[in-house]
Amino acid sequence: MITALHVNCTLPFQIRQKGRKYRIDKFEILTTILSALTWRRDNGNIKLYTDSMALEYYDSLGILDLWNGGIDTETLENTVEYIDQNIFWAAGKLLALRNEPAPIAMIDTDLIVWKPITDVLERVPISVLHREPLYPGTYLPQEYLKVRKGYRFDPEWDWGEPACNTACVFLADQSFKDYYTNCAIDFMTENCELPKEMVSQMVFAEQRMLVMCAKKKMFSIHHFLDDPYQRENTTFTHIWGGKDVARAHASQNELLCLALLRKIETLFPAYYEKIKESGLVYKILSK
Repeated sequence: MITALHVNCTLPFQIRQKGRKYRIDKFEILTTILSALTWRRDNGNIKLYTDSMALEYYDSLGILDLWNGGIDTETLENTVEYIDQNIFWAAGKLLALRNEPAPIAMIDTDLIVWKPITDVLERVPISVLHREPLYPGTYLPQEYLKVRKGYRFDPEWDWGEPACNTACVFLADQSFKDYYTNCAIDFMTENCELPKEMVSQMVFAEQRMLVMCAKKKMFSIHHFLDDPYQRENTTFTHIWGGKDVARAHASQNELLCLALLRKIETLFPAYYEKIKESGLVYKILSK
């Protein structure tokens, strides 16, 4: 069995939404529940890395018991490096990953793994959800990336390798995990010049640098999906692409929440009864 991490750092929210009360979309509360419970059922323990703001919010929902591997708030609240988390909005994931011993998996709270995958993970050094082409507007040439004064890219990195999607990532080797996370965190540290958009810097540090580091250290990368939209996929659900639709259309939001609630009720009836008795189901269904 393999421990997985959930990570929720609210600092990007606090920077962008100053003064606003913290909240999570209803559908993402439900995907978080399913993500944790399905991993626990099939693959191992799950641990949460978060901060006091999100911890208080999860506590108000009555779902802190999801994370049977423990909850860590010290790591994200006591980061030594200065990282602009408006630019590097997923930096918390890399900080958490650096702190955990390998072998370790990390899954996004909007990703659900419906089936056991440990039999695959135990045979590979690195695994990701899928590879990604180097889309020009997302994965920029090195000359267009922002860097702090004095930073130098490793001349041994291969800029032609396809990137990877790390909504689900597994690292088996401690030395490689340390190398990758240290490289990514070094790139982000004191790198504060705003890009024209808020995607390229983060995906380079998290998703492209992983591939470059792996190739330099001669580690192969396994991927589960050849195409994120392939029809034969029954193992993963990643709602990343559907979030904007759900947020923009109340009817779609409601349908998604109902579908997720039905899954919880069917697969985890005891937990469904718990959140029903606590009033969370009512909160989800209320307008």
